[in-house]
Amino acid sequence: MKKYLLLIEDEELWAKFKDSIQKDINSEIMKLIKEKVKTQS
Repeated sequence: MKKYLLLIEDEELWAKFKDSIQKDINSEIMKLIKEKVKTQS
């Protein structure tokens, strides 16, 4: 398993994202990545 560091420059946007998540942050980010990849295939 590889680990990646996520740098967020827009703290207000990050706060909104954190408030909107339903699971842990990693699961939510992986869900977004999978959706993005699926739409480009």
